[in-house]
Amino acid sequence: MTADLLAVTPEIIQRYNRPGPRYTSYPTVPVWSEGYFSEDYAACLQKEGLNEKPISLYLHIPFCRQLCTFCGCNKNITNNQEIVERYLDALDQEIAGVAKLLGVRKKIAQVHFGGGTPTYLNHSQLRRVVEMIHSCFDVHEDGEWALEADPRVTTNKQLELLYGFGFRRISFGVQDLDPAIQQAINRNQTVEQSWRTLETARNLGYKSINMDLIYGLPLQTRQSFRKTLEEVYKMRPDRLAIYSFAYLPGMFKTHKRAIREKDLPSPEEKIAIYLETIRFLDEAGYVMIGMDHYALPTDELALAAKNRTLHRNFMGYTTLHNMAQIGVGVSAISDFGDSYWQNTKEIDQYMNEATEKKLIPRKGMILDEEDLLRRDIIETLMCHGEISITDFETRYKIEFQDHFSQVWKKLEQFKQEGLVNLSLEKIELTPVGILFTRNLAMPFDRYLEESANQHFSKTV
Repeated sequence: MTADLLAVTPEIIQRYNRPGPRYTSYPTVPVWSEGYFSEDYAACLQKEGLNEKPISLYLHIPFCRQLCTFCGCNKNITNNQEIVERYLDALDQEIAGVAKLLGVRKKIAQVHFGGGTPTYLNHSQLRRVVEMIHSCFDVHEDGEWALEADPRVTTNKQLELLYGFGFRRISFGVQDLDPAIQQAINRNQTVEQSWRTLETARNLGYKSINMDLIYGLPLQTRQSFRKTLEEVYKMRPDRLAIYSFAYLPGMFKTHKRAIREKDLPSPEEKIAIYLETIRFLDEAGYVMIGMDHYALPTDELALAAKNRTLHRNFMGYTTLHNMAQIGVGVSAISDFGDSYWQNTKEIDQYMNEATEKKLIPRKGMILDEEDLLRRDIIETLMCHGEISITDFETRYKIEFQDHFSQVWKKLEQFKQEGLVNLSLEKIELTPVGILFTRNLAMPFDRYLEESANQHFSKTV
């Protein structure tokens, strides 16, 4: 991989480093319909209840103690425990309502706590949320429990408690370990804090530990980010997620208010940080998984990538396939029964409606056959870096080149630029093309013009 990066020219980077979707879903959220979808959502949930397969449950805990100015997640900065308890009341009502509509006591194979900061909750609150799940669902004995955690607020006792509940996967938000950069994003976190939480989790027996980093933050340089990587390498997490910072002052007030554009790395420096990161992790023994994830060769994700059993959903890359994902909590997203749904993003509205036992989705989309075909293609590219044209022709009963005649012209251009290997049987991303996976997926997106006025991050 390292040698292949020499083929990445400034011209290619300049041409393709433009705004585009991350494709955690297809169609992407901006093109979903807005409205009040209680009846449609209820009907889809009832239909899902007839499916014997287990489900994946995502719970959104939006609370944080402090605002990180880079963050684009749905969060609520508060020290008001009354609001937290009201939110948990609402969450309890929503979970019970979802379970009732499913009509059967569904089995759960995966639980994920995201945020916000799930470890913002105290011991009794964490216990309460876990009990909500067990009261309405049957959790597989070997079910996968995962959560996101902030090393600054996560205690050893919390890690022990969560391990006792069944959590075995944990993702620590680190972002950057340079004090000056931390100051610039209002997130002061010592190396010792990161070490302590990781070592505690490892000693307790958590079997998969991830760290999140971000490149492109204010004041970052190649040299500063390499020092962060060197510290992280000493900790040796099982997985790393390294995201590009999306500076979107038109979408996020904190970006406009608290981050000066002149403090951001230049486009050339940001790309250099990205390429140096790939080189460093390749030499450190990490396997590149998809676009922005890395794992040790023995990790389940690396093995799944090698065996072509890797999949992708709103929570990232996963080894679990074809499983309905039900999201609960403010802004939570669901993906099941060829449909997508998103709860309201307004916490007060969420709490009021959930407490009144009203269903929450405010955005939604039912996918048609063409959506399903294109979603399959995009996910396959994202997960495996190649697609079998003959396989898609057989499964979807299409003539690929005729069906995607305009896309094919774009693929031929990608081939000329060394981004794909193209034949009548297969489309295969080259090592350089993998760096531009989002760009290579975009021609298959039939809604891209419709969502062109939306704010997307740049693809590199």
